[in-house]
Amino acid sequence: MLRLSYRSMRPILATAAALAVAACADSTSLTSPSSPTASASRSPELNSRHLYHMKDFYLNDAQRNARPRSGTGISYHGGTVLQNGTNVVAIYWGSPGYQGLPSGNGAGSGDASLIGAFLRNYSSLVNTGGKNYFNINHTYYGQSGAYITPTVTYTAYWNTAGSGAPAPSASPTDADMIALIQWGLNNGKLTYDPNTLYAIFTGNGVNLGGGFGSQYCAYHTHGSTSKGNVFYAAMPYNQQYPSGCTSGYASPNADVAANSEVNTLAHEIEETTTDNMGNAWYDNRGYENADKCAWTWGTTASANGGTYNLKGNGYYFLVQQNWVNAGSGGCATGY
Repeated sequence: MLRLSYRSMRPILATAAALAVAACADSTSLTSPSSPTASASRSPELNSRHLYHMKDFYLNDAQRNARPRSGTGISYHGGTVLQNGTNVVAIYWGSPGYQGLPSGNGAGSGDASLIGAFLRNYSSLVNTGGKNYFNINHTYYGQSGAYITPTVTYTAYWNTAGSGAPAPSASPTDADMIALIQWGLNNGKLTYDPNTLYAIFTGNGVNLGGGFGSQYCAYHTHGSTSKGNVFYAAMPYNQQYPSGCTSGYASPNADVAANSEVNTLAHEIEETTTDNMGNAWYDNRGYENADKCAWTWGTTASANGGTYNLKGNGYYFLVQQNWVNAGSGGCATGY
């Protein structure tokens, strides 16, 4: 997601005005791996939030997904990626309000909610043309030069209700989120894993991180626990701000709020996989891969009275495109 200090000084580059907006990658050739050193040019951002801004922020910036004059339009800066695939743990903090949430804690296979179904099927979701969505991340590589293994594993969930964990305040801070993860680790509700994204979901009326609905719809970042560094995503209740934090299309699922949430969840998973510390993959304006395609959908279809662009195992979802790091680059829903 776009780095905060960069956003505060970002100009709309007039010199890029003649470039056409990308619809998809125009070549299947991958970028040759290189071995750069980790970039220091954005060091102030390395410990900050990476925001998934509200729709107007991106849609008013026509140049974010313009085709580059050379290369793929995104560059590797030597930092870490989740090389061997991404694990996800869902933390339902307080009363998120989604249908069918599990109680207690357990394996991801026991989460019968729509969010659970999305995470379990993430690696196999395909677009309307049959191409795999998460395989787009296989066009990105890490420090070894090997391309990322395009798998997502939903390892576990934890519903904090009744567990004794502190309830969320009206406006939880990042320190509060780290304290929650630490509490879960200390009390056997969570297992530490350095390749896991801990996705923290809250309910209607909770201003997760303090800028929800005014600055962003979600974000990813990292912090320190007694076990080590953790990657986490702040996942507030997007349906609270439908004009700024949802697609506006009719849902193909009965749980409308969860249907909106999986779009921002995908954004955070994509970017944590390819830029978890803020020093790996981003373009010359500070956009990470999912930023470059935020709130764009590609080819859509209809099912169950709603709009979708990805499907798998009988489920339908509407999820933003992601940036393909191949050919001359471009937004797509599959590769």
